[in-house]
Amino acid sequence: MTDLAPTDEKVVRLPEPPKPPEWIVGPFEEYRVVIEGRVIPNLTARRLQSGGVTLCVDRRWMAEFANPADAYQAAWLIANAMAVASGYPWLGASNKDMPFAPEAMEVTP
Repeated sequence: MTDLAPTDEKVVRLPEPPKPPEWIVGPFEEYRVVIEGRVIPNLTARRLQSGGVTLCVDRRWMAEFANPADAYQAAWLIANAMAVASGYPWLGASNKDMPFAPEAMEVTP
């Protein structure tokens, strides 16, 4: 009588891939926010399956909005608040050295 039990004799075991260091985190997916033609620094957004939008400030504070119109109003307010806190009169203001929010450009085919 032969033993038909499975055996690992002919199985080649590949080495375990090294784990990434703990300081490498990700991958992440984020979208930049453009208000009045300006890319707002430290403000990102994500569309939700429900149709809403999540805004995230500085990758730390997040709020969810039921519809894109409310999210846009909040993003506009956040952008202006960040500009004023940075010493600019509004989000579209610039000085000789550097604008608060760079102008967005789009490359189309």
